[in-house]
Order: sequence, then structure tokens, then C-alpha cells
Amino acid sequence: MKKNGASAPKELGLFWPMLTAEGTTINVFIYASTLQFFDSDPLGPVGLLKRHRPLLESIASEKYDREGATADLLHITEGDLQPMRANEAMAADPE
Repeated sequence: MKKNGASAPKELGLFWPMLTAEGTTINVFIYASTLQFFDSDPLGPVGLLKRHRPLLESIASEKYDREGATADLLHITEGDLQPMRANEAMAADPE
């Protein structure tokens, strides 16, 4: 049986513009599932983006300085967030 209409997106991507030190605007994006991997609060992806935007912008800036951007697009991945998640775990367990 064939279904008509557009298929539902498999993943929600959240985008925002970031100005680089060179004065170029690039688009930074992160998948909703990556944000939920980092913070499992049921706030929702947009709420999580608002909550963590300063941290995400810092990560994006460091990644841009290291790697640059492809076609003015920079993707933040789970791998980019893992050091931050490890730091939070260490801060929560002071022993």
C-alpha cells in the first residue's frame, strides 16, 4: 500500500546564526536528539536550546576555530558535548 503526502521528518534539527571573529555569519545546528542526550529534562528541544545556548555557542566557537565550517554550516554532535557531560558528572560527584 502506498501512502500519499510527505513523510514525517526523522530528526528535528535546531539552527541558529553565529557571527565569527572574521565577521562571517554561519549557521550552527544541533539535532534535538543530541540535546536530549546531553540533558534529559522533558523541557523539549527548543527549551533545551534556550537553556544551553551560551554553552552551545561556546562549543560551536571552539569547533569553528579548530575545524572551520562546511558551506557556512557547523554541526554540533554528541561527541562535541561528551566532554561537557563528563565535566557535569564530575561536578555532581565530588569524591
